[in-house]
Amino acid sequence: MAELKYLEPTELLEKIYATLCSEYEDAEHYKDEKDQSEIDVTKRRLTKKIFNEFVVDEEYFLTMDSDVFKERYHLYEDDFLRLIKQCSENRVEYETFVQIIDDLIASAKFRLHAFEQLTEEIQKLQEVDEQEESEEENEDPEEE
Repeated sequence: MAELKYLEPTELLEKIYATLCSEYEDAEHYKDEKDQSEIDVTKRRLTKKIFNEFVVDEEYFLTMDSDVFKERYHLYEDDFLRLIKQCSENRVEYETFVQIIDDLIASAKFRLHAFEQLTEEIQKLQEVDEQEESEEENEDPEEE
């Protein structure tokens, strides 16, 4: 298996992914509208179950604090769901699937890091401004 940087795959993730791939295969054999409807519901639920099974930094997406999830991954939720659907629909191998998901998680992490860097830079600039203002205030009384 490829070296993953962020995603911590579980046994259950692999099993759910295999089941979802199987549902896409099975769908080809059912022509009845009711059967297709049931399969579509199953595929949507399994897709969401896979998404919730992602573990990053020892925390499941499902149980992650909602504010943390919103800050780090919410922006990518549609992309995750689309990747899950397209990978399973096209029977992408599990090892490749988790690598693709790991790459998207990396993107989310890099985005978060970029904003953290921006916040740090703004704080540094504000501290410099405050220090300069403080120095100017200390100089002003002497000039009078």
